[in-house]
Amino acid sequence: VNLSTVVLYLACVCVHCCVCVSVFVCVDICTEYKAVQNEIVDLHNAFRRAVQPTASNMLMMVSPASYSSIKMNQKIFVDELLLGYECGENMFYSAVPYSWTEVINAWHAEVQLYQYPEGATNLTGHYTQVVWFSSYKVGCGVALCNDVYLYACQYYRAGNFMNSEPYKFGTPCASCPKDCVENLCTNPCPYTNKYRDCPSPTEVTVCEQQLSEDCPASCKCPNKIIPKY
Repeated sequence: VNLSTVVLYLACVCVHCCVCVSVFVCVDICTEYKAVQNEIVDLHNAFRRAVQPTASNMLMMVSPASYSSIKMNQKIFVDELLLGYECGENMFYSAVPYSWTEVINAWHAEVQLYQYPEGATNLTGHYTQVVWFSSYKVGCGVALCNDVYLYACQYYRAGNFMNSEPYKFGTPCASCPKDCVENLCTNPCPYTNKYRDCPSPTEVTVCEQQLSEDCPASCKCPNKIIPKY
């Protein structure tokens, strides 16, 4: 396995199986196991739910649809996701195996360096990706490469856009009052706008063909959480 195997080529979420030193280690960290998937998703959602200041538009994260029958060096691409939309990614390296809880906690620990909404002078991209409002699918994997454990999570949709805060401040679920579960929104928009100056859904009265092609999220997602870009 080399680092190129964790690069996304076509679509998100891409997931990699692990080469483990023993079956006992693999049961704890290999992501084809449902318990491991739940551990990853649940901890992400706990951190997203607990952001301070609180978020009005934070989407609930879920696992990708296909995690089964992963074999060494294979990739799984979730077919329900949009082609051509890049993923966000967090990575972690270690000489010994760590649990996913420890790995995700390490990423989230950067919160101590982050000041909402200004950001930080230090690197906090791992934290901001964990709590990026429109990232609602997470697929992770781990591989043993030359005696180094390589952990990677990829996020659909990508976060960490420059000069942008990771979420909108407000009362939890204020942006999704009818689609809220435990202070997280459950109404992601499956479309993206091509341009940053597309109107908001509330500003759209008639979607002509050109507007529908250029700004599909604005036209088709009047009551959903739309990604920033």
